[in-house]
Amino acid sequence: MSETAPATERFPDRPLDEADERWWVAKVKPRQEKLLAADFFSAGIEYYLPLYLKNTPRPGTSHPRLFHVPLFPGYIAFAQNQPHDIYRSGRVVNLIEIRHQKRFIHELNQVYFALQGKAPLEPVTEQFTEGTPVKIIHGPFAGIEGIVAHSASSMHLLLSVECLGRAILKIERSWIREIEEES
Repeated sequence: MSETAPATERFPDRPLDEADERWWVAKVKPRQEKLLAADFFSAGIEYYLPLYLKNTPRPGTSHPRLFHVPLFPGYIAFAQNQPHDIYRSGRVVNLIEIRHQKRFIHELNQVYFALQGKAPLEPVTEQFTEGTPVKIIHGPFAGIEGIVAHSASSMHLLLSVECLGRAILKIERSWIREIEEES
């Protein structure tokens, strides 16, 4: 498989619910996510590797370095009905079978659409207590659902993807409404 082929974060570039095959998650060795994405791209395997733009201070200058890094480090989602040749690259540690395909696709699609809308998503590095489930009803991210997490200076919406982790989106209070519990 390829060592240097560039890869995009989504191949092919379409919503996840349009995949022809089942979704799986590959747990990968450290710093191997983009290389495995390139391998998948070269092999024509559908995948999604959510990336965000990370600002890293550059010593001795006021200009930061910008890197596209995985939103969920150590994981990449891919679509195959029955995984084959996944371990050949030596990058994959383990496979996670997604038993609840609809839920997984719904949750990961929310991340996909948020990133497509240039949302400032970041990985969650701190633990939040569970908050109120809400849905964004206004603004560029209308339709996205999540759990409210407050910080001292702003409001955040916590997006959670089963098996992968959490990401956080800054939102305006006026954009959301509480989701009513189904009886």
